[in-house]
Amino acid sequence: MLLPLALAASPSSGCLTSPQARPLGGGLHQRLVTANGPVHAWCPVGIEPELLVVSVHGSFDSVDDAFRDHGLPPQFEASGARTLFVLIEGPKGPREPDAWTAFAPLSNELTRTLGRPMPTRVLALGHSGGNRTLRAWTKEGLVTDLVLLDAFYGDPSPWTRSLARVQLVGALTYAKADAWRRSLPPASARRVEQLAAGTSHMGVVTDGRWIPRLVRARVSGDGT
Repeated sequence: MLLPLALAASPSSGCLTSPQARPLGGGLHQRLVTANGPVHAWCPVGIEPELLVVSVHGSFDSVDDAFRDHGLPPQFEASGARTLFVLIEGPKGPREPDAWTAFAPLSNELTRTLGRPMPTRVLALGHSGGNRTLRAWTKEGLVTDLVLLDAFYGDPSPWTRSLARVQLVGALTYAKADAWRRSLPPASARRVEQLAAGTSHMGVVTDGRWIPRLVRARVSGDGT
């Protein structure tokens, strides 16, 4: 009897090679325990990733809740991309500190724990209050592709000073984000793109449309 690929697959080769990796959907999933909280990693079976996608949940969520309740693995699979997806712990509320105040320690931890170098191309996604983690990462200049998923809250100066490409997918935050974009000088405005979410604040991460679209565009080069 032939088993479905996801059940028959072995983590002996490809993106996640640890015996702790388990089949999930059309890929492999591994929950890592780090000093900065749990990290969920998922990738298609038997691939070498060309892109690292790091996602940070919003306030009043946890990384475990987001992975379980937001339907993320099917969205990852729907992207059809050779991508390592990583979900990290973000602040659960306005008074909770960032778990990952810089990208480099996260990349080093993933390299050590997963036993493989991380892809040099990195897309960072922040939903809602997850923007707090991404704004801290702009200081390093290591992540050059940022997406705020209805996350244009607080002081916009990190996005103004950053040299990264910034994509704004806005629902509740559309008007504020668009006003900021329009205020930028032409040279800065060229690296910023504003998109209407066409869904609710939570729908941006749960409807199953935006994450596959954003990831697929980075791999195909077709834009969004």
